[in-house]
Amino acid sequence: MNHKEAPLYEALCMYEGNRHQSLHVPGHKDGNTFDGEAMSHFHSILKIDATEVDGLDDLHHPTEAIARAQELAADAFGAEHTFFLIGGSTAGNLAAALTLCEPGDVILVQRNAHKSVFNGLMLAGAQPVYILPDIEPGTQVAAGINPEHLQMALRKYPQAKAVWITNPNYYGMGQNVTKLANICHQTGIPLIVDEAHGAHFGQADVLPSSSLQDGADLVIQSTHKMLTAMTMASMLHVQGPLIPREKLAGVLAMVQSSSPSYPLMASLDVSRRHLVIKGRTQLSHTVEKLERYRADITKELQHLSVWDKAGDKITCIHSRDPLKWVLTSRHSSITGYQLLEYLQDKGCIAEMADVRNVVLVFSIDVRDEDIERTVSMIKKVDEEIGKRQSIADRAQAGVTQDVTGMLSGMESFIEPAIPLREAFHKKREEVTLQEAIGRCSAEMIIPYPPGIPLLTPGEIIEPVHIEAIRRIKKAGGYFQGASDEKMEKMFVLVNL
Repeated sequence: MNHKEAPLYEALCMYEGNRHQSLHVPGHKDGNTFDGEAMSHFHSILKIDATEVDGLDDLHHPTEAIARAQELAADAFGAEHTFFLIGGSTAGNLAAALTLCEPGDVILVQRNAHKSVFNGLMLAGAQPVYILPDIEPGTQVAAGINPEHLQMALRKYPQAKAVWITNPNYYGMGQNVTKLANICHQTGIPLIVDEAHGAHFGQADVLPSSSLQDGADLVIQSTHKMLTAMTMASMLHVQGPLIPREKLAGVLAMVQSSSPSYPLMASLDVSRRHLVIKGRTQLSHTVEKLERYRADITKELQHLSVWDKAGDKITCIHSRDPLKWVLTSRHSSITGYQLLEYLQDKGCIAEMADVRNVVLVFSIDVRDEDIERTVSMIKKVDEEIGKRQSIADRAQAGVTQDVTGMLSGMESFIEPAIPLREAFHKKREEVTLQEAIGRCSAEMIIPYPPGIPLLTPGEIIEPVHIEAIRRIKKAGGYFQGASDEKMEKMFVLVNL
């Protein structure tokens, strides 16, 4: 295929050049009517912020430019068919659930999935069974699932209709998708992969392989996260006979806007073109530079560590994303949230923090001076942490320990006491955290970032959940989904 083409972007350029009289939506009329102060920032993009006029195709019935752009994307990413998403990977996760799940269907789900996975299962009325991931000991991050645990789950739940994993996780930890896909296919069910943070995987020899290359059936990627598309612009890829594509297309039309953003879709088109023409070479050069700087700084840091798969003993971690650096303080009195603030004070805006860690995300093309500046800021923070190890700091020692690991002692499989959708619609009441123990959660309690629910509706609230909430609060974290911003109370289902 000719990847120098960008058919949708080129169609929008033709639209802009026609200088037509706009008697159709949107109301800004190609930028002729818009806020004057903001016009300088929005002017260029408004010229191509069009709708489904002649020549621009229709996302929900593509036959021309969009169809061609999706074909090129499928070729670039190794899919049999690719769908453009303008609602982020969230739209892809919702669509996957509604396509593959009927009410009451059992779905095996990696427990540290994004909230949109649980929302999709709730909408579909599916009955998830959660497979607890292994915990990476140094960072205390929930990583991937043990293939043996998946085999055990399939023996215990032979009626399962699909398996849903996240690869890589937010921290760049990848799992053995090939092995997991083979296990699924031996029982004739599809493997769904939320690969939101791995759109670049498989695009250079120095990177981990992609989930499509490893045999997954349906893969959702946030092209905007690690590649160069605009925010929200994502893709859903399918291969093999286990995914009903016509049904999937219909569901995508349900969960996505009937007025999709053409600039967002065009950004997917040009992101794919850039990746194939220049990006793969850029990725190879960038990874080589990052690994060199990473090795050097690791030797010099005294109070911080940079996670490295080489030191890991757990079998579920199969790969490491070289475009992500995970920083952790060696002192349990320093939280990830504090590290985030220290870095911000030095001019470094990191991707996210949790109780223990900070995640730095690099792009496919990074200049040496930008890496050097980042390294310099990390070294300054490392020195600052050394100076901050006062008696007052030591009094906080232990606040970062084992927030995720606390949950690792639970059963390998968790089946919510009440199905997600049923729990969502049941009567609820607000109680204190202590009173919530032993009750069914009515809320999705989500430490954010990374957006992985600590509790989902219908799950029994254990003492370990309440202790985790308290530790995250103490460390300076916050929660999405909870009605009480202070997290002193929460909603539980009314006992009938």
